[in-house]
This record gives sequence, C-alpha cells and structure tokens, in this order.
Amino acid sequence: MSPETERKIRVWVPAIVYMGLIFSVSSISAVKPRVGSFRLFDKIAHAVEFTGLGLFLTMAFRGSLAEARRVLTPLFAIAIGFAIGVLDEIYQLTVPGRAAEFLDWVGDAVGVLIGTGLGALHARLVSRMRVYRSRIG
Repeated sequence: MSPETERKIRVWVPAIVYMGLIFSVSSISAVKPRVGSFRLFDKIAHAVEFTGLGLFLTMAFRGSLAEARRVLTPLFAIAIGFAIGVLDEIYQLTVPGRAAEFLDWVGDAVGVLIGTGLGALHARLVSRMRVYRSRIG
C-alpha cells in the first residue's frame, strides 16, 4: 500500500469510529431522561453528538480530497452527516424502547452544521498559521 493511501485511510479512521459510536449509543434500548431534565435536553444531546461527527467528517474529507476539490469539503461533510442522522433515526426504529423523531434528526443536522463550521474554521486557522510561519521562518 502506498504512503498516500495509508494517509487517506488514517484520516478516515476517527470519523468511522465515531459513526460506530453513534450507532452503538443508538443500540441502547429505552434511554430514559434524568429526573429534572428539561424538555429539549435530548435534542441538544443530538446536536452535541453530531457536532463531533461534522468535525470528523470535515477533517476526513479535507485530508483525503485532492487540493482542487477541497472546496467541496463542507458540502460533502454536511451531506454525509445528514444522511448518517437519517440512518441513525431509522435504525432506532429497530431498537426496543427507541423511536425515530424528526426533531432528533433536526438536532443531528444542527450538530453537523456546527461541526462542519468548526472544521472549516480549524482548517482556515491552520492554513493561516502555515503562511505566517513561512513568512517569519
């Protein structure tokens, strides 16, 4: 295997492992909210969970796409993140005590958008730091 192929596989490992964790958590039947939790707590939990996915997908696409196609990274990360959210909700229909809810998917989508934005911001900051270091170095 070429070093380039190994690198591309390596940048995808965190995103794939994280997707596995999402589906593992979704496999737990009848997750009950804590006493005293507010009504939209689970929607916020979905957003936080999928923020990580958006970030990892952004990093994976950025690390594996050719330079000319990196501009498409946010689009790809958002599309895949939204699709994973839909698949996760459908999967939960098969788990006893779980249900699929549109608002859960909305929380997933908001999280993917936040994570993708954070990933794009991180890439921009890293790029600027490289330029700055090349000027002073």
